[in-house]
Amino acid sequence: MAPDKAELVARIAQTRRRPVVATKSQGSAGASVTGPEASANGAGDEIAAIDVFVLRHRLARIRIYAVAAHWDRASVLVRATDRDGRAGWGETYLAPGVVATVRDVAAALIGRRPVARALWAEMRWASSNSWAISALSLAIDDLHARQRGIPLSGLYGGPVRESVPAYASSTGYVEDRPLVDAWLDEADALWAEGFRAFKLRIGRCPPSDELAAIARLRSERPDLEVMADANAAYTFSQALEVGRELGGLGLGWFEEPLPQTGYAEYPRLAAALEIDLAGGELIETRRQAGELLALRAFDIVQPDVSICGGLAEARFIAELAAIEGIRCVPHTCNGAIALAATLQLLSVLPPDTRSPASTEPALEYDAGENPLRTDLLTTRFVVQDGRVAIPDGPGLGVDVDPAALDRYAV
Repeated sequence: MAPDKAELVARIAQTRRRPVVATKSQGSAGASVTGPEASANGAGDEIAAIDVFVLRHRLARIRIYAVAAHWDRASVLVRATDRDGRAGWGETYLAPGVVATVRDVAAALIGRRPVARALWAEMRWASSNSWAISALSLAIDDLHARQRGIPLSGLYGGPVRESVPAYASSTGYVEDRPLVDAWLDEADALWAEGFRAFKLRIGRCPPSDELAAIARLRSERPDLEVMADANAAYTFSQALEVGRELGGLGLGWFEEPLPQTGYAEYPRLAAALEIDLAGGELIETRRQAGELLALRAFDIVQPDVSICGGLAEARFIAELAAIEGIRCVPHTCNGAIALAATLQLLSVLPPDTRSPASTEPALEYDAGENPLRTDLLTTRFVVQDGRVAIPDGPGLGVDVDPAALDRYAV
């Protein structure tokens, strides 16, 4: 009988003769996988411990999307620490199996040098859970860059820009408020915060009502760029009808209107619409991305560094998209570490074309209440004239506030 994955991971650790001990992490709620104590002189870049934290925040107001609603924000953070005490951070979404997988795979990484590409095959061999692998890969990349004293982008050729345009993702539907009033108020608030582009959440109300509200928003706020995300709310015929209307209203793109399981009907929909069809936030492998891009399932592909395998895999997907002449606008809807990692990704992506008038890849900035994004770091991201500066310090260029980590860890 073939050994299971947990047994295989244990064998890896044993063959390297590096004892692995699971302990409770100190200071914050979480679990740690550790190796031998650091040597007396503190030398060594090897990974000494990997900690995993579950963070959660109860919202003041329920957040409502087309097909779901929730009362909290949750995230999984991974911290990789070397023998000199330097730490790198990664993040993914809280999903079944993620925390357990991080702990299992971490056992094979203790005592290794933090080079994500060198460890990639072993992580993927130990688990097919790309969400967990993404968080580990980001943490390892962050640690590696901090050890070298360079921004994480420096591991991937260095930055080609110092800032990126940012668009705000809507907080969602507001109970007991007319749709158009809620959207106009939110658009005005976001404009005051520095945003010049706004992605609506659509798909919960009758299409005719939402299209009328969008038409009024476009008429009364003509300087605001508008996109729409349907969160997989429509059938094919509904998506076709709504997409054609949105194109006529001049929206920037129409995002994930159909079920995301395999993105099976996206090539047919993309071919039938004039408006750009965006999608791909749940892509988990480069192979899946390559197949979908070859089928032209999207006009804009949206890999998420917290899902597709980390920064290196997201960049690879962007390069595959460029070969097909497809734009890449990464997805992110999580906390501060994922946002910082997405900024590092955006810093190394080239313009969409060689033309001076080419569009730049843009940052998705979730505008909803989320202290896991706004309060977790010692500094905050600032939107100014529609752009966000890319941190240029070592690694991700940001630092986690220990008090905030303690406050939100469960």
